[in-house]
Amino acid sequence: MPVQTPSSRRIRILRDEVSRKIAAGEVIDRPFSIVRELLDNALDAGASSVDVFLEAGGLSRVRVVDDGAGMSREDLELCWRPHATSKIENEDDLLTVRSLGFRGEALSSVAVCSRLSIVSAEPGRPAHRLEVVGGKLLGLDASAGRKGTAVDVSELFFNYPARKKFLRSVSAESGLCRAIFLDRAAAHPAIGFRLSVDGQLKASLPPAGQVERLALAYAPQLDSRALGMASVRGPGFTITVAAGDPEMRRRDRKLIQVFVNRRRISEFSLIQAVEHGFSGHVPGGWYPVAFVFVDIDPGLVDFNIHPAKKEARFRNLPDVHGAVVGAVRKLLGGRSGDSAPARASAPGVPRPREETDRTPGSPAADRGLPAAFEAARGPRFLGQVFGVFLAFELPDRLVLLDQHAAHEKLIFERLGERVPVLQEMLFPLSFDVSDEEDRRIAGALEELGSLGIACRRTGFRSYEITALSADFLPLNEESLVELVRGVGGNEWARSLRATAACRLAVKEGDPVDPATAADLCVRARALENPRCPHGRPIWHEIPKDVLFGLVDRPAPKPGPR
Repeated sequence: MPVQTPSSRRIRILRDEVSRKIAAGEVIDRPFSIVRELLDNALDAGASSVDVFLEAGGLSRVRVVDDGAGMSREDLELCWRPHATSKIENEDDLLTVRSLGFRGEALSSVAVCSRLSIVSAEPGRPAHRLEVVGGKLLGLDASAGRKGTAVDVSELFFNYPARKKFLRSVSAESGLCRAIFLDRAAAHPAIGFRLSVDGQLKASLPPAGQVERLALAYAPQLDSRALGMASVRGPGFTITVAAGDPEMRRRDRKLIQVFVNRRRISEFSLIQAVEHGFSGHVPGGWYPVAFVFVDIDPGLVDFNIHPAKKEARFRNLPDVHGAVVGAVRKLLGGRSGDSAPARASAPGVPRPREETDRTPGSPAADRGLPAAFEAARGPRFLGQVFGVFLAFELPDRLVLLDQHAAHEKLIFERLGERVPVLQEMLFPLSFDVSDEEDRRIAGALEELGSLGIACRRTGFRSYEITALSADFLPLNEESLVELVRGVGGNEWARSLRATAACRLAVKEGDPVDPATAADLCVRARALENPRCPHGRPIWHEIPKDVLFGLVDRPAPKPGPR
């Protein structure tokens, strides 16, 4: 066979079959791409409810059923053809498009690389069924069916083995599909959404208000009582921000999401705008929970720059950026005063009213604490030192509390004392393991669940975390997987508790407000063993007479109490 050199290459026109597969690959690269495109079509059709069914993570089957406008027989005959669309007619329409889809690529791309079946009917008209396999029309006939459209896609990439090799595990593909489902549900609260996976209903989201939809969709990570909304208008656009209390913060940006005309996009400048608006309210290394909804004149934004419409180009990005910052600050100002920053207690440090069984005005002495605290009616917080120590004054001594070590020990004790109540995750966290990790994890699944992390095996050296107790919810995905990977061996349960406590505890440099600091001190001083799980002392005391002696002053005599 002759070797081809640069000079011997010739330009050629690809066959239709090849070019269509290449074009399809730009739009449909995994099952979640099908879910995305079919959901967009259902929403554009004016559906009031949408059902998504997945089998084997979408690798075997994706089915989307809606009650929208439906299609006639003539529509079905054309809908799977390249660039078939009902949403635009000419290039000028691209300047005013508000629909989620508009290129006419979705069904055409799906039809090329799968077995496609569509049953659809317009209101008051008979239904018809379309069948296309690998881009070849097999039939278009009358069928039983109700108003709306049911699209059934099976055996993805059955005729495209090169692409099929790059698909991930069933659990991983299922997670991606669920994420797309959640994106669309979050942006369209007035529409009912349901998701079923392998015959089990995993999510049922009835029509609701925006805050209620977000809280239900992302439960248990979000609580509607800690969410608020604020809006700001600008030239040609309105910004609405639904954000969590500054204490509802995370170690990643996964819950900072941006939607433009109800389409989720990747726009880092607007994510930065959210972070800028929260500056002074959230400590460094932590990120807020915020959903940004931009309703903008279509003439000011262009989505036609990415095959999957994941990005957008704004004509007035600086204005939009500034409005997002303004909406965030308006929301925060409404909660905590126009100029006073929101309370910045350490993440995970229990608030006194929630964790110490206090009611307003019940003093620390009533909790049976040491005599020094009873006499002083609680420690007097003096401030933070070097971002590490919390300084407290007692009647006869100065206490320096290591904020991380103290909080770490309290969490460690709590993890060992409580019977965990597990909350199912809407999106199980999938991960792969080595042979040795597989052996250890398989033998520790029951005990792992008793500690607050429900995990199950999903395949060869593959697991997923399916439920967590509230104690573990603040951890990011990397930390959770690290905890599970470390199970097995001697005293692994204690090691897991210690590692989790370290990850969850307040860190060096994190600000701690006075009320939380005092509560942390009271509870840490009541510990039977005042050392962190790694053996370090939690606090150091300096008696008053020693302090006075350091500056050659006689210690004052104690006055009457």
